[in-house]
Amino acid sequence: MKLKIEKMDYEGRGISHVSEKVCFVKKALPGELVEAKLLQDEKRFSIYETTEVLTASPIRKTSLCPFSKECGGCALDIMSYEDSISLKKEMLKELFKKNNLPIKEFEIVKSSHAYGYRNKISLKIENGQLGYYKEETHQFVPIKNCLLAKSAIQNLMKDFSLFHIKNGDMTIRANQNDELLLSINTKEKMEIEKKLIEKHKIAGIIWNNKCVYNSSFFIEHINHIFYKVHANSFFQVNIDIAEKIALDIEKEFKKEDILYDLYCGVGYFSLKLARITKQVLGIELNQNAILNANYNASLNKISNVSFHLGKVEDILEKISVKANKVIVDPPRSGLHKNVRKVLKENKFEKIIYISCNPKTLARDLQNLMKTYTLTSFKAYDMFPFTKHIECVCILSKKMENEI
Repeated sequence: MKLKIEKMDYEGRGISHVSEKVCFVKKALPGELVEAKLLQDEKRFSIYETTEVLTASPIRKTSLCPFSKECGGCALDIMSYEDSISLKKEMLKELFKKNNLPIKEFEIVKSSHAYGYRNKISLKIENGQLGYYKEETHQFVPIKNCLLAKSAIQNLMKDFSLFHIKNGDMTIRANQNDELLLSINTKEKMEIEKKLIEKHKIAGIIWNNKCVYNSSFFIEHINHIFYKVHANSFFQVNIDIAEKIALDIEKEFKKEDILYDLYCGVGYFSLKLARITKQVLGIELNQNAILNANYNASLNKISNVSFHLGKVEDILEKISVKANKVIVDPPRSGLHKNVRKVLKENKFEKIIYISCNPKTLARDLQNLMKTYTLTSFKAYDMFPFTKHIECVCILSKKMENEI
């Protein structure tokens, strides 16, 4: 079907209309006329995939990745990096306008590296080949390289044959020293050639949740703080952007502040902010992350921070120490409704909301702005050429006469 693309949605898809029904078109840009294949047909919308560009946008470029068309992970690699930033800004503006949020002009902080920024990738293995599942499917797409991954990860992928694995999955992490931490799940016996260890800086190999070589973690060093990162723990994917966010939010804190760090992970923000505040209390559901966070506090000799294991919505009301400021960095699902309730009831002096999902951020802001005023908004391109973007909002408690 021929479709004329009107604009982009916040998922990085082109938008068209057929008989007043909205059509979302993958790999299509505003102003283009494309031939598209129907992937999904619902009552209120349809999803298409571009098969041929009949009239191209002036900003369209050929992707540098030979696997991009099939993989689907990089929705915006069909344009320059500068154009992708402009488009992401328009996508965010459209989303905020739709949700009646007072965010009109803002900065998007660019990544220092548009490629080679990811320090972690998760791959599928089928019939002796590495690959990804095509976006929103279980269709295996074999790849030989991923341009988004750090060079140390890309180099390891070139030697995948040395693992002798036919089927399974593999997660690869790399730190700033290019040490690699591998987590492999497969029904096959381990048969790794010695050459692999000799060629690459392997910090550890975890095979079916059991450490079989060296260690189950490595140490990451960022801004004078050391972090123990376990194979299964959450950690910042783009260190460059993570550092920029940390430096920006530090300005919101003073020495007398007591801070809750909700969804704290291994303590990335907790440990940085503990050095400039009176006390930090982190809450996290992942047990390995909490173990790492406590280790990290000890490793860095930071004593004014404590970490609490459990669901944020369960732990938050049980903590006896009362904070005046809060930082939240929730998963893509956003804040649990009970967390929103506690944040509104306690009327904290300031909330720093870090979001990896603008859609759930918009929902949460609508709720929180009954009690708080949005005083600052900035976006960060944590994931260049993908549809994803990181957002940081500063919310301040409203005065009684403003509520």
